[in-house]
Amino acid sequence: MRSGLGRLLPMSVLMGMMTVGCWVLDPGVEVDPGYYPSDDAPPDAGGCASRLVPSGSVQTGPLAIGYSGGLVSVRSVHKVDVDAVEDRCVSRLELTVALAQGACPLKLVFAAGNGSFGGLTEVRLTADSACPGFLDAVEGVYSAPAGFAPWSYLGPQELPEPQADAVCLESARIGFPDRVIRLYRSSPSSAELSVNLAGLVLNGTLLSKGDPNVRCFDPSACGPGRHDGGDGWCVESGRCSPGYHLSVEGDCSP
Repeated sequence: MRSGLGRLLPMSVLMGMMTVGCWVLDPGVEVDPGYYPSDDAPPDAGGCASRLVPSGSVQTGPLAIGYSGGLVSVRSVHKVDVDAVEDRCVSRLELTVALAQGACPLKLVFAAGNGSFGGLTEVRLTADSACPGFLDAVEGVYSAPAGFAPWSYLGPQELPEPQADAVCLESARIGFPDRVIRLYRSSPSSAELSVNLAGLVLNGTLLSKGDPNVRCFDPSACGPGRHDGGDGWCVESGRCSPGYHLSVEGDCSP
């Protein structure tokens, strides 16, 4: 999702923002240029557009990032199918939450990760110079390893209208389970960060677009060819999450 800032401001202005300590990262910390949220997503033909407002905070190790009053970028896609058992499920939900001026962006993606199984498939936190409590030594881009967590967000996962090209939920509420997610930084040096989303809540209008080519997913298990990497993250069989080792029985332990 493209940032409104990135489209409207010339590079000279953005460089000026760097000198006054706004959301721009310190040199050496890379970030996807489309990572920052935008509030100018086009509405559908009925005039509906996603407008979610964040409240609460995300616990990152000993620090809490308060996202109340911040920005949310969201994309929801649901399955459209003539068979009722497959119709109306939210098959992909992409969220990016940031502070009021775009700092500390946290990206979350819920989707299929292994055929008909899935859950939280992507997490990425950019701890930039405007993230409170993140000193230079711990700044950077933290992300989850390959795989997925077999659980989903707390909120609308099945839409009310059958075979709908677009559905507008005017009082949507999205929350998250009380679970610890381990994220990793590779540059400028290796580092680990524990994140818990339980304190974050999003409220407002959610627009979901229909697609017959997507699939529903089951977030209750890893599915064939995957297993628990030791920390609740589904990885390929025969492998383990970072910091865990494969036993002779095929299980992962610290």
